[in-house]
Amino acid sequence: MIDPEWSIEELMERYPASREILVRYGMWCPVCTLSGLETLADAARVYGVEIERLIQEIESKAQASS
Repeated sequence: MIDPEWSIEELMERYPASREILVRYGMWCPVCTLSGLETLADAARVYGVEIERLIQEIESKAQASS
């Protein structure tokens, strides 16, 4: 299960498909130099994205890829 307090960098390491989803939401975190410092929760707040929906989508994509 994804922890909203993971850094964006950690999220992308554990869930590579998250990169595509973040960009689709207009979140340019995958190419940001702060990806190792900013948490998923912080990024969702900054970009106005509902964190629960984002996590659910990333986890669903990961399950479908398995």
